[in-house]
Amino acid sequence: MGSLTQMTLGLWLALAAADPQALEREAKLLEAKLMAPCCWAQQVSLHQSPAADEIRQNIRRLLAEGKTSQQVIDFYVAEYGDRILSEPPARGFSRLIYVAPWVFLVGSVGLVVLVIRRLRAVSPAPAGAVAAAAPPSEDEAERIDEELRNLD
Repeated sequence: MGSLTQMTLGLWLALAAADPQALEREAKLLEAKLMAPCCWAQQVSLHQSPAADEIRQNIRRLLAEGKTSQQVIDFYVAEYGDRILSEPPARGFSRLIYVAPWVFLVGSVGLVVLVIRRLRAVSPAPAGAVAAAAPPSEDEAERIDEELRNLD
């Protein structure tokens, strides 16, 4: 029981010695970089669960002990793997996450340029040049006149 009290007292002294606002800012940044291991659906900063609460407390403890942000992240990556990271590292298959948006952007711009060029190649007739309709034949003219008389 005495060692637990000493450890708690040491933790509080370390927290008091460090700038509490800077420690809290760093802890919040780290919470946003880690996923909650209970469901892997939300960041630790947003998730409400005992596992997320434990990680939040552990982050503050590790920072109070003098660990750097990278050391804290490395600690959790060693424990849970890359899955704990909210932003996966750009290596292997995960690199696709970073490359795919640029590939789609370039492909979309190319497609738009191609469509515009094809539409310009098939340009409509000039506005002044209206196609002249052929006059109706005699049979058609008689039928039109008859239908107009029947309307009256």
